[in-house]
Order: sequence, then C-alpha cells, then structure tokens
Amino acid sequence: MAAKEGELAPDFELEGTDGTFKLSDHRGSRVVLLFYPGDFTPVCTKQFCSYADRAEDFEDLDAVVVGISSGNVE
Repeated sequence: MAAKEGELAPDFELEGTDGTFKLSDHRGSRVVLLFYPGDFTPVCTKQFCSYADRAEDFEDLDAVVVGISSGNVE
C-alpha cells in the first residue's frame, strides 16, 4: 500500500535504538525515512556516508530523520 503525494502515510510503530518510534506521533512534522539493508555492511556505510555528506540539507528540511533496516535493534 503506497501513499500518494499529499496523502497521509499509513501509521506504523517500530522498536528502535532510541525507544519506540511511532509515525503518528510526528503528524504535522516532516519525517524522512531512510531504509537500508543492515548495519555494518558496505552498502550501509556508503549509503549513510552520503547522508552525512548532505547533513545540512536534512537540517534545512527541519525534519525528523529515521533510519530503518530489517536487522534487529541490537
């Protein structure tokens, strides 16, 4: 189920390294979801380095930035 531009994204809740993240807790705010394959992989390192290189762009968005992978929280 994909949301179209202008529609609310479906709510979800995930356990994370900073506690539980629930999308609906951030309604009215910008949220950037960064999906990646898993921690400590070459793709992860390259992908997140590219985000770090553009940190100012994320700050300019005034957004909550959340990384999501299929790995476990540990």
